[in-house]
Amino acid sequence: MGGAESIRTTLREFWGRFPLIPIAVKAALAAALAWLLARLVGGPIEEYAYYAPLGAVVVVSSRLAQSLRSSMETVLAIALGAVLAVAARWAPLPDVLGIALVVGIGTLVGAWKHLGSMASWVPISALFILIVGGSHPTPYVIAYLGLTALGAAVGVVVNVLAPPMPMIATRNVQQSLRDLLADQLDGLADGLERDPLPTTHEWRGDDAKRAARTHQVQELMEQVQDASQMNWRVRRRRDAAEQQGRQSLALNQLSFLIQEMTNMLAHQEHADRALVALGAELRPSAVTAFRSAAEALRSVHSTVAGERELAAAIRAADSFAAAISEQQRNEHDGETFAAGGLVSAIRRVLASVAPADQVENVIGA
Repeated sequence: MGGAESIRTTLREFWGRFPLIPIAVKAALAAALAWLLARLVGGPIEEYAYYAPLGAVVVVSSRLAQSLRSSMETVLAIALGAVLAVAARWAPLPDVLGIALVVGIGTLVGAWKHLGSMASWVPISALFILIVGGSHPTPYVIAYLGLTALGAAVGVVVNVLAPPMPMIATRNVQQSLRDLLADQLDGLADGLERDPLPTTHEWRGDDAKRAARTHQVQELMEQVQDASQMNWRVRRRRDAAEQQGRQSLALNQLSFLIQEMTNMLAHQEHADRALVALGAELRPSAVTAFRSAAEALRSVHSTVAGERELAAAIRAADSFAAAISEQQRNEHDGETFAAGGLVSAIRRVLASVAPADQVENVIGA
């Protein structure tokens, strides 16, 4: 039993690391099943059996709840395109004008919100029916619409039996984002050790990368939340899904805090500014605090940082705060508001990965 469970765990990890592979396998399976069913129907429409796999592939790569919606949107878009094509065929219009009208009107009709992501299928299906259907489009419309609907139904069934499981992929992307945020904290420390200091643009060098990774986490979490009601695989791991949701919120907060610190340094601690926020006296303490916070992030297991790394980071933040207080005593007219803001932000970073019973102590240290 232990060996079988180990194999299943390994496979889950593999699929989670390469999420496109299970989607490709399901798409291939759904397309093959749809093709076989279309061939079994027989009759004149067998000539157009290839439309069934098309409908299956469109649906099977969607999230479970979305696959139901996609199947209906696909059939509706084709039906609307069919109406336009048949109307253009029956009207006494030159072919070139008929093509222009179905594409133009189909594009406008595609803006209807109920068509969702299938909006482009209205003009495309109208064009197919108008050109391929010839002077007698009705049999073609029946085959196109019916077989695509059949394929879409097969895609939905495949998704129900083997629904997408984004939780492992979400965990991996969350870990990747956490590592990126830790790297950015190290990058802030590196910048403070530079001589001359970075420019405003250089401080913000990784903003786009962090934003893209944060967006990826949010998209995956939307998939988990979307699946939580209908996806039997996610329902079986509801506690893990809820934990990932909490972790996603924490990572969003982390991303915001690091953006906040980056903005502060970019505005007040850069090479083109004469009066800087930290200066040579406070930079060493800030560097240690940033690096210790980065190590705490890298030590996170599940949602909590390692005890040793977290304690070291809290001490570093306290030392940074003590250095600011010392400077205030020595330089009564010195401006330390920005430096104090950095300490507060670092403490909030640490609080986001601290055990629940330590959060208030970390923030209020």
